[in-house]
Amino acid sequence: MQVETKSKQEKLFLYQIKQTLKQQQLKKDRESRYIMIKGWIQQDDITILNLYAPTTRAPRFIKHLLLDLRNEIDSNTIVGDFNTPLTALDRSSRQKVDKETMDLNCTLELMDLTDTYRIFHPTTTEY
Repeated sequence: MQVETKSKQEKLFLYQIKQTLKQQQLKKDRESRYIMIKGWIQQDDITILNLYAPTTRAPRFIKHLLLDLRNEIDSNTIVGDFNTPLTALDRSSRQKVDKETMDLNCTLELMDLTDTYRIFHPTTTEY
């Protein structure tokens, strides 16, 4: 009997893309903090990166993970929810954007990754 070790989050993510994505490669860490799937949809190469950052020091964790994976991330990469506020609009009124978050935003900009939620909802306050 084989023991199933996938988290609920990982199972849901894999199920959601199973029907449309032709998978070539799957990469994940032992703690299930990220899953990266490379493949193609309708003959277009795509990389999907879903990550779940720890609740403490999330910007630092995300920055280091993205830098570790930078050779596998390209212009056809979709990155999932960072689970951390990136701008003042994403934070409650008493929180400030700290140095770690500013560093993460610089890394995102250097890697040419965009917060698509913010593109479609430029003034929406969510936290």
